[in-house]
Amino acid sequence: MREDCALWYHLGMNILSITAQKPHSTGSGTYLTELVKAFDRMGHQQAVVCGIYPDDSVEFPEGVGCYPVFFAEKQEADLLAAPCKATAARFDALPFPVVGMSDIMPYESTKYRDLAPEMISQFEEAFIGTEEKAGAVRRAVDDLDPDLIICHHLFLLTALVRKHFPERRVIGISHGTDLRQMVNCDNLRELVRPHIAKLDKALALHEEQRVQIVDLFGLDESKVTVIGSGYNNRLFNTEGRVERKPGDPVRICYAGKISRPKGVLEMLKALSMLAEDSKVPPFELTMAGGCQDEVLKDTMDRLPEYATWLGQIPQPALAELLRRTDIFVLPSYFEGLPLVLIEAMASGAVPVSTDLPGVKPWINANVGRPNVLYADMPEMKSIDEPTDAGRDAFTIALSAVLKDAIRGFESGVLPGVLPDTSAITWDGVARRLVSLAASDL
Repeated sequence: MREDCALWYHLGMNILSITAQKPHSTGSGTYLTELVKAFDRMGHQQAVVCGIYPDDSVEFPEGVGCYPVFFAEKQEADLLAAPCKATAARFDALPFPVVGMSDIMPYESTKYRDLAPEMISQFEEAFIGTEEKAGAVRRAVDDLDPDLIICHHLFLLTALVRKHFPERRVIGISHGTDLRQMVNCDNLRELVRPHIAKLDKALALHEEQRVQIVDLFGLDESKVTVIGSGYNNRLFNTEGRVERKPGDPVRICYAGKISRPKGVLEMLKALSMLAEDSKVPPFELTMAGGCQDEVLKDTMDRLPEYATWLGQIPQPALAELLRRTDIFVLPSYFEGLPLVLIEAMASGAVPVSTDLPGVKPWINANVGRPNVLYADMPEMKSIDEPTDAGRDAFTIALSAVLKDAIRGFESGVLPGVLPDTSAITWDGVARRLVSLAASDL
């Protein structure tokens, strides 16, 4: 009987994926979208619940139902905006911007810690519904009759899904930012914790995160498993890569939110120091990502001549950019498991990254011949904010690693042998997730 159930799970599931935020604009959104595409290739029937703006696009495979919850209109449309394909499901927007799992999102957003009781009730009504009117999740459950519900982020919406659908099989995936919200949001912690503790399984991106999940939510250790991450090998690869010509500037790239917790200011300071160092070969910097920080926007508008800011770009454009990049920089102070490091390696770039907790061991265990160069984590005063002394020390440490990398490309020592990322494609992650879902039937 157990073998029959497991076989059925592998061959013909109905899968509902749920996120409270935009599905294509952040790392966790990419994770959800790529899993949906992988499940589609496996032949599963699917639907997605997500939080978007009325002028956003949803880009899922044909046949995947989309049940959006609309939030208040943005002040400015971002570069990815397009008419929503799911207009038939439209209803009045919630009277506040999309709630962001990070306090600084690449688009206009509401902080979870700013949710008043009335806003929480409105959020629950829109996603779950009332006795009189079904919300997006309940409509999706009624239509799809899912065998498996996958919730992204171990936070408010996942807790509400577990609360209202106790008979369904619900798995939650942590992306790291949700754990930070559990620490920071006094207004939601006790509402979230008891329901997350009742999930059928919780999935972590790496081992250190798995330990945090057990401690924060009181989940039984047997219910928390490392799933890891993946990348789109159809998109991020070296096909058509443009190699740097001898004598040309070394090409450096940053892609991600333009925000302080991402270490953007320290990266710019480090590169400014190197630009003034006569022993450092010429380089150029290309930056891609949305910015909601007005002070940082002013900085981005006054970049030096060697730097260019593209704004937010879609994944295909990022793939092209990485194929024209020598050094990819991730100077962040807090991440779950950054997909972009994998994408950069697969595209032929050499990543330079903060030595983020849990990231190096996972990469070393899952990537053959990894070539990431690390700058030490600074002294921190909060989960994503260094001390003043820590910032200064990190700027110096990052500049030293970048200097060695730039020289390495100039001398021909880098990039070296291409890392082997074949074990961490999205198809592999999807297969592991389905196996985990069926493992205790």
